[in-house]
Amino acid sequence: MIQKFFDLQGASLRVTAITPVLVDFFGRIFAGRSRPLPTAPLAYGLTISSGEPLTMPAGTEPLYQGPILDEGEACFWQATEGRVLSFPDVISLTLSDTAREATIIVAPGAEERIVMTCGQLALQAALLAANQFLVHAAGLTLPDGRVALIFGRSGAGKTTSTLALAAGGLGLCSDDAMACSVAGERPTAWGMPRSLKVHRHTAQMLPWVEPLLVGDWSAEDERQVTLASLRNTVTVEPIAPREIAAVFLLDRSDAATSRCEPVAKAEVLALAAADNVRSTRVGVPAGERELFRRLGELVRAVPAYRLSAGSRPTDLATVMLAALNIEKIVA
Repeated sequence: MIQKFFDLQGASLRVTAITPVLVDFFGRIFAGRSRPLPTAPLAYGLTISSGEPLTMPAGTEPLYQGPILDEGEACFWQATEGRVLSFPDVISLTLSDTAREATIIVAPGAEERIVMTCGQLALQAALLAANQFLVHAAGLTLPDGRVALIFGRSGAGKTTSTLALAAGGLGLCSDDAMACSVAGERPTAWGMPRSLKVHRHTAQMLPWVEPLLVGDWSAEDERQVTLASLRNTVTVEPIAPREIAAVFLLDRSDAATSRCEPVAKAEVLALAAADNVRSTRVGVPAGERELFRRLGELVRAVPAYRLSAGSRPTDLATVMLAALNIEKIVA
């Protein structure tokens, strides 16, 4: 068996598999940054095997049954050993109800799916066990070292705004996934290191991005930009927890210029919850209720703003810093 450990910034996640390739696929979530030994107390264990994924037994009442975006039909049910999510004949995930353990079974040839919903749910369970939680949000560091957390509806332009803010002098933590904690005196967050998926429209709005694109345009009209290539143009931050300065609700503006102004915290929480908290036919699972509670603590603890991106997003950094009373970016 192969074991590797992933750093959760104060805790460790152990991933076990028969072959290294299975661990390496999961490791893409962390840009491959694994260690042979833990560097912090063990919080959670994940075992990945190749084989026939679990199927929902006949007569079982599903907690959820239907499509999951970009991944197809799925079913989620309560089994004796824990809760099970299955994409029939492709991959299944079991989250233990009694131990800090999860199991993924992936069909041969479907290893790419390890990094998608099943892997993300296993990571969320590990972070919750480490007194943290994963949110779908962008994170950028401010001149004082704190981080701005940006939530946005699908299509609001988080990646475009993230790149524009980074080009404006802020540090890039992540355009998509931030691990947060509300355990200390002040909420903190650190970013998951991953390549960015850039839409064709983003490349047109930010011409400096176009030379950094790699690969072919996908069916979603996207190409990748690696963190390695971005480091030559913007500041890509090292992985470390940072105090959260404020949360921002991102939306698009019809105006040419961008705006940033205070917004009701309830509005930010509603959007963040809709994008991050999952419900089932029988209600909201305990882990998701805990996630909602922590989201509420986070939003309550810091200022909240609406960041309205104009048609020329190059001014986003200026308006964000002005709203936070930071006059200029310091070296």
